Amino acid sequence: MSLKKILIYCNGKKWLVDKDLKMFSTHFGNVEIPQLDKDIEISEINQKKFYFLKPSIAEFILKIKRKTQIIYPKDVAVILFYSDLKETDNVIEAGTGSGSLLIGILSRVKKGKIITIEKNEEFKKIAEKNIKDFFGEIPENLQFVKGDVYDINFKLDINDEWADKIFFDLPEPWRAKDLLKYLKKGGILVNYNPQIIQIKKFIEEIEGFIDINVFEILERKWIVDEKRARPSDLMRGHTGFIMMGRKVK
Repeated sequence: MSLKKILIYCNGKKWLVDKDLKMFSTHFGNVEIPQLDKDIEISEINQKKFYFLKPSIAEFILKIKRKTQIIYPKDVAVILFYSDLKETDNVIEAGTGSGSLLIGILSRVKKGKIITIEKNEEFKKIAEKNIKDFFGEIPENLQFVKGDVYDINFKLDINDEWADKIFFDLPEPWRAKDLLKYLKKGGILVNYNPQIIQIKKFIEEIEGFIDINVFEILERKWIVDEKRARPSDLMRGHTGFIMMGRKVK
């Protein structure tokens, strides 16, 4: 993996910048961008230490370019784990968006194939750039498909029951339920929506699924130092509901 971005950390602040920049301006002063041939480099400017690091997936996702609301790292992490995503899985993602969940999927699926569907060309280009910035290239096992999953005539060039996992990130997922024919029996469906009424309608519309679970992840950080050990004043509360189910027929 050859990341095109570098993470700068100083005094609790983080910036994600292009590695090919020579200089980056911060309110602590101007910093020269190193090549980051090592895992970490450190410099001191105006009595402030600057750390130059390779960004983690979570750090990268929070800073990516976006035109849509992203799925946040706290939700991506749970989705990847609870869906039991494996490196050999075949995956369909409906709703590429800016690519935050897709980057997580690509980090896990190395031998299987991933099909991501997006009708908005601008969103697709943003997702492609974000993926290239993180992985250095578009992975060979990823296929972008431009199409409207709400169109009753929309079809993929694959067999029914091809996918081990299907991920929906759509405003009206029930309108794309025909895609579920591509999910294997025993396969896992993941659907993500910000409003519970969207989840409820989708559950009412689909058939052939058991063990349907709906939940949300709330993240509250703590301030821990020599003087304090207390919750932060602000927290990342509700971002979206995660729905999961197993296909049985």
